[in-house]
This record gives sequence, structure tokens and C-alpha cells, in this order.
Amino acid sequence: MSDVNQIYAGPGIFEWGVGEDGLLEPDGIVIDLTQGGITFATTTTYFEPTTDQTGTAPVKSISTGTTGSIDFETPDMDFEKVIKYNPNSSKVVDATDPDKVKYQVTGLAGKELPRRRAVIKPQGVLDPARYIYIESVGIKFDMNAAFVLDNNLRLTVSAMAYPSLTATPKGLLYTWGDITATA
Repeated sequence: MSDVNQIYAGPGIFEWGVGEDGLLEPDGIVIDLTQGGITFATTTTYFEPTTDQTGTAPVKSISTGTTGSIDFETPDMDFEKVIKYNPNSSKVVDATDPDKVKYQVTGLAGKELPRRRAVIKPQGVLDPARYIYIESVGIKFDMNAAFVLDNNLRLTVSAMAYPSLTATPKGLLYTWGDITATA
């Protein structure tokens, strides 16, 4: 029988730069303001062989890999966070007036995104059984600067979750629950 107490709702918090103990590392970032919620989804690709006798209908499906995606928008316009995860962004402090600061984002190709462990936590929930730890996350940065009457500026966060080749088990994509649990 289903348990209605297992139905959860509410906003989430995204932390990037989480240690093996589940705690935020000193240089990690927290994004705890979102608009529209946080979505985490996985996508698995398959090789589906066919035979002449079955035409285009596959005879079986073989998993060829799984990745994940994390998507949300945030009104948190703190560019100090952006320069930690976006290799195309930089901070410039004026040489004569340290209060004058600018952030620059370039658009050239070829820079690899840094990857770190992340966690999605429900707002106000301290039970680690409800957390989703994503093992290797690269954050893709895009601006959504809408200057409109009834909305606000926001950053679009679209992150990619990769299977980790250094985790145990090898290829770990995500962990649902208390990351400190051991076998």
C-alpha cells in the first residue's frame, strides 16, 4: 500500500562543491533562491539491434550510458559564484579604487567546465534520506536578463551530470539518500 507521507513538495537548495562527507567545501557555492524549482533528470541511451527478420523492430535493448541534467533559474545575481564554475568569466578589480569591480564573460570556445559533486536538498529539510547527491557536475552558464515590469533578472543554471570514473562504484552518477552510509 502506498504511503501519502512519501509525497514531497517544496522548493530546493543547490550546493556545488560538496565533499565525500556530504558537507559543503570551503570554496563551494550555495544557491538557495530559485524561480520555478529545481529539476534533476537522467537520460539513458540505448543500442537496439535489429535483425532482418524483425525489420526495424529491435530484438533487445542494451544500455550505452546515462547522464543527468539539473535545471533551474535563480534571481541570485552574485557573480562571485559564477566565476567559480564558469571558466569563461572573470573578475576585474580597479587598480586604484578596489570598490570598482566588474565581471566579464567571454564567448570563446575550448574551455572545459570544472566538475564537482553537488547536492539538491529540499528547503528546510534536515533528513539526508531526502537529498540527491550528484557525483560529477559541470555547470553551464547562460544569462536571462529580462528587464520587464513584472519579473526580475535571473541566471539560468543548466548543469550536466557525468558518470564519475573515480567514484565507488565506478561510473556513479547520483546517490539518493545519506551519502555517508557504508556497506
